[in-house]
Amino acid sequence: MVRKAAVAGYFYPGRERELRQMIKELFYSEAGPHGKEEELTKWKEVSGVVSPHAGYIYSGAVACWSFYSLSLASPVDTIVIIGPNHRGAGKRVALSDADFWETPLGEVAVDLEAVEFLASHYPLFSPDSRAHQLEHSVEVQIPFLQYFLPYPFQIVPVTVWDQTLEVALEISQAVQELSRKRKIAVVASSDFSHYEPARVAEAKDSHAISCIVSLQSEEFYRVIRRENISICGPAGIAALMEYHKRRSQEEGKLLFYSHSGKVSGDYQEVVGYASLIFPVTAE
Repeated sequence: MVRKAAVAGYFYPGRERELRQMIKELFYSEAGPHGKEEELTKWKEVSGVVSPHAGYIYSGAVACWSFYSLSLASPVDTIVIIGPNHRGAGKRVALSDADFWETPLGEVAVDLEAVEFLASHYPLFSPDSRAHQLEHSVEVQIPFLQYFLPYPFQIVPVTVWDQTLEVALEISQAVQELSRKRKIAVVASSDFSHYEPARVAEAKDSHAISCIVSLQSEEFYRVIRRENISICGPAGIAALMEYHKRRSQEEGKLLFYSHSGKVSGDYQEVVGYASLIFPVTAE
């Protein structure tokens, strides 16, 4: 079974040539990583990245930082993509039951053995096509992977509607066990503050990001609650943080932060976007 693209032509161009051209333009844009490569450390190994999932016109340049940096690290076999379930359809932590995911750049194989391992060993995970059918948070990451990664890879798409820390900890444990069977990287799909004035969003997101880079998952959740930060994918981020803590003493790194107002010109109601990476070892 092939999971067809649900938001091609909406969140990103629906034709291959136009999509490749758009990602190229985002990479070379003022907000993209081109020309700033010296600011990026080429890490030999990474646990994963945090990437936004809005329409490419708004967050695509920020996302380029994550995937370009990931492309500079050692190749992996499988990318575990953890995104929030915005619609609440399906199981609370849902694996894809498709064999392939299709985008305008082609098909990407789902790592069926990894899906089977997670579903059979961890009751939290359930294959459920309903959770993925219309959800964009995982889908929009895949064209970036196809464009930037210079090697073949498989994916494990995961959507989460139960965004509690307890669920994040269970996911991180499962990912850790999966990493004993596969060389993996995690993509945590999340936008940050939603529909706040730019100054407010920047301040709130800065507090949350400081917890993320310092790998303080409990404090991350406390800050979200205390400051009422509308981060939509905290469980995926925290799962990546906890997985990384099991592997490395290195802190996370903020690669780039921006918000939708930089594109739309509306600074009264912005959505925040951050690109972060979790390095394990440097070359």
